[in-house]
Amino acid sequence: MNQPIIPNDAWALLSPQLTDLRRERMLKTAEQRTRRVRLVVQDVHQPHNVSACIRSAEAFGIQDIDVVSLTTKFNASTVARGVDEWVDITKHESEEACIEGLRRQGYFIAAAFPHGKAVSLENLPIDRPIAVVFGNEHEGLTSDWRDKADVCFTIPMYGIVESLNISVCAAITLHDLSTRARTSLGPELFYVSNDERDKLLNKWICRQIASWPLQLPRLREQK
Repeated sequence: MNQPIIPNDAWALLSPQLTDLRRERMLKTAEQRTRRVRLVVQDVHQPHNVSACIRSAEAFGIQDIDVVSLTTKFNASTVARGVDEWVDITKHESEEACIEGLRRQGYFIAAAFPHGKAVSLENLPIDRPIAVVFGNEHEGLTSDWRDKADVCFTIPMYGIVESLNISVCAAITLHDLSTRARTSLGPELFYVSNDERDKLLNKWICRQIASWPLQLPRLREQK
């Protein structure tokens, strides 16, 4: 089904319906969004794990999330419990489709895949947009990611049981990369541009006010 085109005047016309606190919070959040770091998850079976991964991404200001579904059906509206209203989730039915899309957009692909040549998380580069990929709770990532990613990485652990839940791994990784990239690049390069911020605000206000297609024509006439 085709998605409706979001008008570029939606925020200006509809946001006065929000409380001042809500409007300011949405403005600040949009200003601090980034597309320099991107999350990719493949076939995460447990809904609470997917939800936690998406919530972590949103909490750290990451706008784009890719979900690869080879064996597990993904439903953002029930899994993320409203978080999907604030992030952009792209669904893929194959690793190849996801990888091609990431390459086309200029992302460096880092797969969470432990093996002898894997680098440590703190050594992942943050001088270009980076997408980090996590597999499901049991089998991990398929070999396609290991072979086609730019690099494989691991999170250093020092306990006897060297194992972390996938949502914890995602949160640690996203925090590390977003913190290092924000510090290194500065706000001008790390955060979205003013034009991208405005597009997010227009999209978000339409998601908040379901009757926007009916309201906007009337509000334009009142101007």
